[in-house]
Amino acid sequence: MAAPPPRRQTPASAGLARRLYAEGVPIAEICARTGLSTGAAYHWIDREVDADGTIRVAPIGRRASKTFLPRPDTPPRTRLLARLWRAAERQVADIEARVENAAPREGGGAPPRLAADAEKDARALALIARTVRELVAAEDDAADKPRKDADDTVRDLDEFRRELARRLERLREDDTAPGDPLPS
Repeated sequence: MAAPPPRRQTPASAGLARRLYAEGVPIAEICARTGLSTGAAYHWIDREVDADGTIRVAPIGRRASKTFLPRPDTPPRTRLLARLWRAAERQVADIEARVENAAPREGGGAPPRLAADAEKDARALALIARTVRELVAAEDDAADKPRKDADDTVRDLDEFRRELARRLERLREDDTAPGDPLPS
């Protein structure tokens, strides 16, 4: 019989992250205080660690971000592009923070970065660069595309009404014989 897998260690800052989030501290500040990444912070915010080390899933309701609420008249494509830009910016900021935290400091400080971590970050940055290039192209395409404005719709609707009136008039003429009164 195989031994059970080793239990994952809980960071000492897990309870602190949860408490700070409940107090309304911004997630960026929680990450700075605890040293957790954004994903790890949200992971531990949704869990309670008991005194004996037992971990229970107990999600806290998410706070609504007031900084990026889209305007109701913003087209869905524009909102999607804005979200993708923010995601790329967050990823770059996370990588920059990891590189900065791994840099040697005066008096010893941080351990050296593993080659695998550096390669992972380099690949992520390459992917982000390609994504940004595609986002720029998508925004340019959206800007170059002529928008169908309200006047085009009204002209089409007016033409539709005129054509409908002509057809109704022809039907009315076909149904009525000369000298017969028009139907009401």
